[in-house]
This record gives sequence, C-alpha cells and structure tokens, in this order.
Amino acid sequence: MKRTHTQSDLIARTLWQVETDLSRGPDLPALAEAIGVSRFHLTRAFSLRTGLSLGTYVRRRRLSEAAKARSAGDSVTNAAFDAGYDSVEGFSRVFRACFGLAPSSIRCVDDLNRITLQEAIEMPKTDDSKTPMPEIRTIDPITLVGRSGRFTMESRTRIPALWDETVSEWHDAMIGGPTYGVCSDFSDTGDFTYTVAFAGETAEGLDRLILPGGTYAVFAHEGHISTISRTWDAIFAKWAPEAEYDLLNGPEFELYDADFDPKGEGKVAVWVPIAPRG
Repeated sequence: MKRTHTQSDLIARTLWQVETDLSRGPDLPALAEAIGVSRFHLTRAFSLRTGLSLGTYVRRRRLSEAAKARSAGDSVTNAAFDAGYDSVEGFSRVFRACFGLAPSSIRCVDDLNRITLQEAIEMPKTDDSKTPMPEIRTIDPITLVGRSGRFTMESRTRIPALWDETVSEWHDAMIGGPTYGVCSDFSDTGDFTYTVAFAGETAEGLDRLILPGGTYAVFAHEGHISTISRTWDAIFAKWAPEAEYDLLNGPEFELYDADFDPKGEGKVAVWVPIAPRG
C-alpha cells in the first residue's frame, strides 16, 4: 500500500480527516485508504497514541458537537440528524450512554457544565523524538500457556493486575524462563485480548495459545516498564509508516527476559509480526 504521509503526521492527518467528516461518521476502510495504511495499522496507531479507540473518539466528538448544538437551541431531532444518526431514539440512547443525561436535558450553555465534552485532539505538527530501529527476526511457532483478559484502551490500566494475579499463582512455573505479554484478537472498536504467558503445552486453569512462526520486527524497550506504551506508540506512529514492511494483524507480544526486574530498566522487547511491503 502506498504511503501518502510522513512518519510524523499519521495521527494528525487522521484527526484532520475525522473532523472533516465528523457529521458522516467514520468509514474505516475509506479513512485508512486516505491515510495510506491498513485498517489494522490505523486503529492500533490511533489508540496507542490517544488512549481511545478511533470509534470511541469519533462517537464522543459527534455527541459533543450535538450537545453544543442543543445548548444553542437546536431541537433534538436536528441535533440527531446533524450528528449522523438516522433516528432520534438511537441518538438519545447513545447520548445518554455517553453523558448520563438525555439530550433533552441540555437546554442552554450552562447545561454543558453537567457533562464532559470530547474536544478535538490537537497533535503537535513536529516530532523530534528518535525513530526506533528494530532487529528483524524469523522464528518458529511457540506454544504458551497463560491467563487472559479482554481489554479496551481505556481499561488497559488493569493489565498490571492481571500480571500480579498470574505471577502470584504460577510463580514457580514462570521462574527460569522468559515470560510473555501477548496482545491478540484486535477489533476495530479497540478491544483486544492480553495474555500473561509462559512456555508450556498445557496447564489446568490456563489458556493455551500459539505464537505464529514468521518474521517479526523486534524493538528493545530501554526504559522502565511503566513507559512501555511509548515504545508501542513509536512503533506504529513513527517506524511503521515508512518501513519497508507491512504490519500484520496477528499476535504481538512483549518478551521479558528471565532476569527481568520490574524495579529496573530494559530487559524487555516488543515483537510485532511483519511482511515485506508489496
């Protein structure tokens, strides 16, 4: 797929395009084509940079603009249709789910203080941070066992708790070998499965998964584990747009060395599946 942007403006271009087409709602395939990346790349890059799924951000923006229209005197019907909804009932249901209030409750500007609006995100036009450079590795399939949970970008702060639970119960089995944090089963809405895993064929009470063999780009994370989201973001927003590879929608994983110390730095790498661009 032809790249139509530089590495520094992937998210900025996406935000601009979203605002341009806000009333029509997101057409993910068309948006990805306009930006010049795959649907998977776009949704992952956006959620990693902003902490919101692309769909969630667009929905909140549309509803926030509808709330402002209501506060300026628009009818519920006009606000609904201008926000791209086909029915007042559907609009009212989504509005209430987002803000905890019916749209009819917004009657003046002061009423906007009762809800949390999603304003347009503005990204810096330049980014002088260093683009990470990976090692390209080819591996055979790896069989793992572990404990899994389903997360969104908003709920991913609960992943450390999944680690604590798994290590507490399976500490002895995890000692002496590398451990894995596997991200898989991504959806367009931003949901994904995260598995805290270690090598093994079967274990009662744990999920079994296989990391596909193939080619991976391997990025060393140099800082404390609490900042690993920066490495993920840099991969999708800076390295991938200009790489000679396409990102594959398969399991991605964090590989922790056997002597990884959560109090220290480094000793963890991010692996993402790739294929030569073509």
